[in-house]
Amino acid sequence: MMALASTVRQNQGQNRDLQRTVQDRVYAFIRPLRQPNIWGKCRSLSPAFSLRSDLSMSCDEYDHLMNDYFLQFGINADGYDHLVYFPEDIRPLPMKIINYLGRWTGAVKSPQPLTLGMLVEAAVTGRWVGQTRR
Repeated sequence: MMALASTVRQNQGQNRDLQRTVQDRVYAFIRPLRQPNIWGKCRSLSPAFSLRSDLSMSCDEYDHLMNDYFLQFGINADGYDHLVYFPEDIRPLPMKIINYLGRWTGAVKSPQPLTLGMLVEAAVTGRWVGQTRR
């Protein structure tokens, strides 16, 4: 029984080490993309770091970023739907403005957040674990 408990603790330690290694690699992938604020500081990386609100990129750049991410980390992207996180990609400019105003008034739901924690979890499991289109 003691050997089993020891083996379980050892496996848990190895899993934490693996997750930390993967997290470091994902953070290194995102780190160069951060933009400094007016004081010259970049927001620190954490699982709650939001790609959508904390990186200043166009929708096309986000699409390329996610494609590069899936390739670099060998993730099965079958469950990933870009429009869940960036729904305005397919809307013309007037609709984007109406959508923005609708979100501001609460009439339109905001897109789902896309966080570093989600990227790390997908890199650890090897498949996309975020939400799909409803």
